[in-house]
Amino acid sequence: MNRLATLSAGLILGSPALALAAEHSAGYRGIGQLYFSLMAAILIYGVYDTFGKTVTYVMAPIIIGTLYWMLPPN
Repeated sequence: MNRLATLSAGLILGSPALALAAEHSAGYRGIGQLYFSLMAAILIYGVYDTFGKTVTYVMAPIIIGTLYWMLPPN
């Protein structure tokens, strides 16, 4: 049972490192996408908290589109 727990913990904790491994000439698009996704979530919540649901339906696509176009190239 101890070996099974150790093996499953190693696979779970080791898999993000394998999934996020990049080539030598990798750009900043992946980390930029994570950063801008977090920023979009915070901005959309701020719009919802300040102005309400109706304005959020209009502003959410604008915020997401603007932050997508700001991503760095590959």
